[in-house]
Amino acid sequence: MDVDFLIDRLERYVFEECPRFLGNRMVNEDEVRGYVAQLRQAVPEEIAQARRIVEERDAVIEAAEQEAERVIARARTEGERMASSHQFVVDAQRQAKMIVQEARQKAERLQTEADEYVFNALSRLQQELTRQLRVVENGLHRLEAEHEAAVAEKEI
Repeated sequence: MDVDFLIDRLERYVFEECPRFLGNRMVNEDEVRGYVAQLRQAVPEEIAQARRIVEERDAVIEAAEQEAERVIARARTEGERMASSHQFVVDAQRQAKMIVQEARQKAERLQTEADEYVFNALSRLQQELTRQLRVVENGLHRLEAEHEAAVAEKEI
């Protein structure tokens, strides 16, 4: 279940559905605990999503490395073919080096792009989880304060 949806439901319950009594909200602890339990279940789903992003990054890197290996193999094959003809040896070596260099540059560029993508996705996930944690903590603090106030009123 979506964490944002669960937080919205908890907020709606606490701030809209719970009645006020003497300036304080009266909440059903079991209801709040149910929402918190659902949130605890949903957060691992968000973490699993982050893991999938990392796996996608690894797959992109692996594909880039395989492409680089294919380009290098093609360059070697082409170089060997050209080396058989003495007058083309110098040109073949130069071209093979260029192909290898281009393949390495392409692999490095793909690596950098994949790293940026993963970093940005994980940063967004971290920000969202931090925001959601603050919402939950604020809700719990508010509930605890209201509970303590209600207990203090009963003692008076």
